Amino acid sequence: MVTVFILAGGKSTRMGADKAFMNGGVERIRSIAMECGAKRVITLCGDAERSHLFRGEVWPDPIGVCSLMEVISWAMGQVQGRIQLVPCDAFSLEAGGMRVLLETEGGVPMDRSGQRQPLLSSCPDGFIANDQSSVSSMFSILPSLDLGELAGQMENFNSPRDESS
Repeated sequence: MVTVFILAGGKSTRMGADKAFMNGGVERIRSIAMECGAKRVITLCGDAERSHLFRGEVWPDPIGVCSLMEVISWAMGQVQGRIQLVPCDAFSLEAGGMRVLLETEGGVPMDRSGQRQPLLSSCPDGFIANDQSSVSSMFSILPSLDLGELAGQMENFNSPRDESS
């Protein structure tokens, strides 16, 4: 079984709006994951005050857990089996890309520029995150996944300029 964690706890300060609700946001990603066979989809919502904003299984950050790396590590320790991370700003992700991610045995997909996208990591059962000094280092031991024509779906957006390109 694959558990999908949707990362939706950020403040979206560079974007100027809450990315969790842009372009269908969390609900769109949740629907795609379920359509592609994910049995469990959990939204990591950040502060507890955000819990009511999302449908389905929603987990706020535990007290004392502050960084994204700590949240991911904590959440991964709460479930068994394979894990698929998906940031709420995966605006280009569609069913075909999600299906491939859910079927992989582990890895970090590359975007169309050849850059690894660790927030879209597929973690095999029993995976233990590497060094937690950065998100990239957490998943550095996982192989890169070249998804060919699906690479364009493996991007995230950090500014309004990114969204329009």
